[in-house]
This record gives sequence, structure tokens and C-alpha cells, in this order.
Amino acid sequence: MQKFIHYLYFVVVGLAACQSSPKDRSIVVAFDVYCEMVANDAKPMSLHYPMEKTALDKWWKEFVLVAKRYPVQLYRETDFPVTPLFPAKLTKGKTVVLIYKGKRLEQYQQLKADLKRYKGNDPIAMEAFARRLGRLLGYSPQGVNMLLSKNTDYRNLALLGVTQQVTHLYYEDVAEALQFYIHTLGLTKVDSAKFWISADAAIELHPLNKHHPKGQAKSTAVAFLTDQLPGWYAHLQANKVPIKYTYKPQKGGAHDGFVAIDPGGYLLEFEQFKQHPENELLMAVLAQAPHKTTAINQLNFYGAITWTYHQDLLKMQCFYEEILGYRLVADQGWTKIYQTSPTGFIGLVDEQRGMEDYADTKAVEIAWTVKNNAGFEAYAQQRLLSYQYQNNAFKGPEKYVYKLGYAK
Repeated sequence: MQKFIHYLYFVVVGLAACQSSPKDRSIVVAFDVYCEMVANDAKPMSLHYPMEKTALDKWWKEFVLVAKRYPVQLYRETDFPVTPLFPAKLTKGKTVVLIYKGKRLEQYQQLKADLKRYKGNDPIAMEAFARRLGRLLGYSPQGVNMLLSKNTDYRNLALLGVTQQVTHLYYEDVAEALQFYIHTLGLTKVDSAKFWISADAAIELHPLNKHHPKGQAKSTAVAFLTDQLPGWYAHLQANKVPIKYTYKPQKGGAHDGFVAIDPGGYLLEFEQFKQHPENELLMAVLAQAPHKTTAINQLNFYGAITWTYHQDLLKMQCFYEEILGYRLVADQGWTKIYQTSPTGFIGLVDEQRGMEDYADTKAVEIAWTVKNNAGFEAYAQQRLLSYQYQNNAFKGPEKYVYKLGYAK
């Protein structure tokens, strides 16, 4: 509403007095928008589109008046730094107006100085400069990724279109685990040991092997998203399923749930997210998720989160956002939830606060199916070789194993 009022003020009052053309009015209205975003911290810094010096001189007094009214500060940049974020031709020979508050100009000048001192042309180093500029401009990691993909050969997994997520779990007694998921949870079984939790998120059960021996740390938990917590809790209690954390709904909380234990010792979190500042995007993402009915009294699920446990959460965030390209949909501080497939999610957890601990070897593997087969190998060669990539599998920074497949 505030922005709309500002538009009306400038268009109807200020510019009408100047008797400017519609095209002229649009220039100042656009500048007004840039200033409003910086003034209200929607962006750390904003850039007015590049202009020839003579054109900018014509509008400079108007721009200064707009900036004073908010107030924000202006800086005329005639040597805009070249990074892969924008094509060099956009700013060559032109002036860019930087709109900022506080110390942001100093932050920008530090970036520019570091870039000038850098004498190499390593694509990864230049990408780091581009991401630094993108953060200063308030772009999301996905926004930076899209710009990089347009201006360079940058690719990530999310751009290939992930259609499914499968969490692989390992059991000493697979038959017992199969009975639990078939009869106690009533999940839809496909193949020999794969169960759909939601439309495109599944678990798959395997016997122990040399990579996943008896006693190996789980280092994972699986959340089953449902709005039928009382029904599920009563059902599991009636079937004497071990409960680690009981169901205690909290008014005003971000989510409710309880935690059960499956026959192999894996933690299963039955969870419902609620409208809350940390969940607003996640709630919008889940709004259209189809409910997948189980064989248990019409009880259902509509999404799944595979929780993984980490020592360096920031490193893992960078990996998920810049290498894999996934979008952060909920930030709980010590947990970060990323959407991987339409109803599948990964939750990164600080192991010091989570239900499980970090371990170098883990009784879990995560698989994603992509639909863009053509671009997959180029992406893998470009981004995954440093993560021990071979045979469509790789290890992340904290040794979780990820596998990739093609949609049929």
C-alpha cells in the first residue's frame, strides 16, 4: 500500500507539474520504486538501469529529490565492475546510479577493489565475485543462479528438473521392516521394497551390506507430513509402535508432531506445519500438494522431509543452494528446509540440536530423479567431480551419499 501511494504521489502530483511525457514519467516512477525498496530494506542496494551521461544529467535533479524524500543516498558509478552476473556490454561506457543506505557503498567499493586486484580468470573465482555482488543487490541464491545460467555455462541439479526423491534405508531384518510399512503405515508399495509417502517422495528398504553394516549411525530421520496427527498417533499407539517424542500440540507454534521408531531404529516424525513467519513459503508450497491416502482408515500424507545432520550448516547451505540449486522454503534457524521435488524436501539440521548426531558414515542414501537427461552429464562434469562423482553418485561436503537417475 505504501508503495502504491508513492506511485500515485509522484505520477499525479510531482510529474503532472512538470508536464512530462508518459515515457518520462515511467523513468522517475521506476527510480521511485528502486528507492522505496532500499529505504524499506527490501534490497541492500539497488541499481538504476545504465544510462548515457547526458541522459542521466537530464534526470539527476529529479532523482536527487526522490532520494531525499525517502531518504536514501545516491552514487554515480561510471566504471561498474564486470562479473558473470551481468553481460559487460550492459554497462560499458554508461553510468549506473547506485541507491543505498548506511555502509553499503563501502561494501560495494570493497567488492570492486577486490575484483580489480584479482588478476586471474578462474570461472569459480569469478562466480564467487558474482554471488557477492548478487547478495549486495538482495538477490536470492536462485536469482543469482538464473543469471549465471544465462551469462555463463553454469548449471545446477534443480535446473535439470528433479521429479522424485527417494530415501534409501538399511535393515538387518528387511522382512520385518516391509511388514511395518505395508501393514502398520499402509503405504503404497512399488517394486519390491519401495514405498510412496507422497506423490513423488518415497523410501526404499535394503538389507545391510558392506557399506551399511550393523550398528552404523542412522544420521537421518524421515518426516511424514500430514494434517491428521491425532488419527496417526492413536493408530500407532494402538499398534504398540515405540514413541520417542509424544504428541503435544502447541498453540501458536510453527509445527506440531510426534516421533515414532521403525523396526530398524530409524526415527519417523509425523509432522504438520502451521502458518508461522518461518513457514510462510513452505505453507504456500504445500497448499497444492495432493494427499496420498494410505490403507489405514483413510489416513494420508502429502509430503516428506528427509532430515540430515551436520556440523557446518552454512557450508551445507551453500552446497544445496549453489551446487544443487535447491530453494530454501523454511528457515527454522538451526534447521533449513529445501524443496527438492514437488512434494519432497531435505531438512538440514545442526547436529548439536537435532535428534541425531553427525557421523562420517551413515545408514542412509538419498536419490533424485531428473527429467533433463541431455544436460545431466555436462552438469556432473562441471560441478560434481570434486565430490567424488562416479557412476551417477557423489558425496556431499559432510559425506552423505547422493545418487542420481533419469526419468523414464
